[in-house]
Amino acid sequence: MSTEDDRWFTEAQTEGVCLGLRLGREILARKTPYQDLLLAETTELGKLLALDGRIMLTERDEAFYHEMLVHPALLGHINPRRVLVIGGGDGGTLREVLRHKEVEEAVLVEIDREVVQECRRFLGPVHRGSFDDPRAKIVFQPGQEFVSNARSEYDVIIVDSSDPVGPNLPLFGEPFFRDCREALREGGTFVCQCGSPFYYPEELKEVHRDLGSVFGYVEVYLGFVPTYPSGLWSFCLAGDQGVPRVPLREPLFSTKYYTPQVHRAAFALPRFVEELLSQ
Repeated sequence: MSTEDDRWFTEAQTEGVCLGLRLGREILARKTPYQDLLLAETTELGKLLALDGRIMLTERDEAFYHEMLVHPALLGHINPRRVLVIGGGDGGTLREVLRHKEVEEAVLVEIDREVVQECRRFLGPVHRGSFDDPRAKIVFQPGQEFVSNARSEYDVIIVDSSDPVGPNLPLFGEPFFRDCREALREGGTFVCQCGSPFYYPEELKEVHRDLGSVFGYVEVYLGFVPTYPSGLWSFCLAGDQGVPRVPLREPLFSTKYYTPQVHRAAFALPRFVEELLSQ
């Protein structure tokens, strides 16, 4: 947080590009055992959650990200009964998973207990009680450690992590993806966010390559998240028995961003992304 009268949060999205959000009340700012945690009110986007100086969400656009991370995977799976979420301590991804009536159990594995504790306390409009849903199980453990001990247990694995730095670094790369593959049931689906293809093309390229070395099928799709670097955001779906690019059923709930039409269109990639993935 910086500049004029301490009322601006500024994120350096690249070495030459910053995004600034005018702040109202600061809710809390402290260092957890793993990262710097900030919760604050903004003047236009509702509450802000930032970790290590990077925007994780604002209340106004968090659904854009969470819906696109979750629904293409779950609506593209024939029967997603058991779901594993790695990361996502704000509860937004868990919230969207539990909107699917087919889900019998959702396990959220988060390394930082304090993130869950404070988001449960201050971000009610984001998690909407999902932490207390009887189908939810919360585990505080490094994600890579948890998944390395799972075998053929989950229909869908969702990795809701920030950039591959600090505590999130182990959640990227071939060894982790291989453990996730082993943790999936037959016909299972893996999904993760892959960053900005505009500002950080190498991140998407590397994740796509490493997933391709582990899974039989990998598909990239895109969404729009206004407060993330460039606004254009990428995701990867992976599986061994194909990855549907269309929903297998209609969502039985209302959404803010996701629609079946958006689902289909998200897999239509701009030329520069196609060329990036073909290199």
